[in-house]
Parts: sequence; structure tokens; C-alpha cells
Amino acid sequence: MSINSQIIIQGSEQEVKIKQMKGEIASQSGLLEIFCKIYDSLADNEAFEVKIYRSFILVGKRVKGHGSDYYHKFTNYGLSSGNRTTALSYAIRAVDGGSLKDYCYNAMNGDIEALRLTTKHLVRAYNAKIKRLKEKGRDPRTIEYYEAERDKVEKRLLKDDDEFLELTEPVLIEIPRNPDVFYDNDDNVVSIMGTDDINVED
Repeated sequence: MSINSQIIIQGSEQEVKIKQMKGEIASQSGLLEIFCKIYDSLADNEAFEVKIYRSFILVGKRVKGHGSDYYHKFTNYGLSSGNRTTALSYAIRAVDGGSLKDYCYNAMNGDIEALRLTTKHLVRAYNAKIKRLKEKGRDPRTIEYYEAERDKVEKRLLKDDDEFLELTEPVLIEIPRNPDVFYDNDDNVVSIMGTDDINVED
């Protein structure tokens, strides 16, 4: 079973489907093998993705201009899961060559300030998407929907650390096979990841 996702949306049908996915267990070496296998199979217009929740992770890929398909749900990895989090960070670094911003890796360890940075990035991504939708004259109801989603995310940033941590998941790591192809001027994919490059899907 795979899950198709366009953007991180809390409480959506996607979240319900994710809960229905069968959880798997993977060793550190097994996780690394799966990561590398998926990444090595990517075409230039695809990206490897890991979506990290507190109690599990989803692993899959995104095709440029489309949603994400998740193939594995590992329940022995997640945000702030001790040594397992270190193993997760190691596996991701092995795929991306350590090219992500440091706060991406720190967010996986449940670091509050790093998670706040990823949340601020999500707000910027929503703002970029809303701007693009307005420029293209899209349905006002669609724009209102994304404005509401952005506002919910912004409100998280006002919470104290404990409440903020409870509300902040998932962290999405996206690693394109060929960034120059995946993020060209014609690519408007929403990328909630640990860089300041924000692309917006219509």
C-alpha cells in the first residue's frame, strides 16, 4: 500500500490512510539498504522522501509535479527516538551526502529550535503557494483553504516548547536524484524540506 501526498496537511484523508498502513521494523543496516535502493532507482525527475512523525516514518518517492508515494512505514524510527534517531539521520546522510541544512538533521532528534525552523519554512512554502495561486487566478476557495492551513501552522509557533512539540509533525526530507531537473523554472512542486528553496505546486 502506498500513500499519495501533495503537501503536509494535518487531519486529512492522507493522515487516516497512513494510520492504516502496516508498520514494519527495520535494522539500521536494513534501513540504509532500503533508502539506497529507492534512491538508486530514481529517475532524474524523481526525489527520495522520508516523512518523519514522532512514532514512525514513511519512506517513498515523489515524481516531479506530482504527489508522493510512500511504500514503507517503519514504527521503530521517529522524531526523538534516541539511538534509533541517530541511525535514521545516518541513513539519510548516506543518501544525501550531508547536503541538507544542519537543522534538518537536528529536527529528527526532536530539537525544538530546529523544528521551529522547519515550521517557519513550512509557513514560507504556504505563502509562496498562495501567491502563485493568486497570480494564476485560481478558485478563491482553494486559496482560502491554504491560507487557513498556513494560519494553523503559524499559530504553532506561538506555543510554548512542550505544546509546540506535540503539534509539530511531520518533518519531511526530500532528496532529488537530480536537483537541476527536479527544481527547474517549470517545476512548481511544494518542497517542505531543509533548505530555503521553495517551489510551489499549482
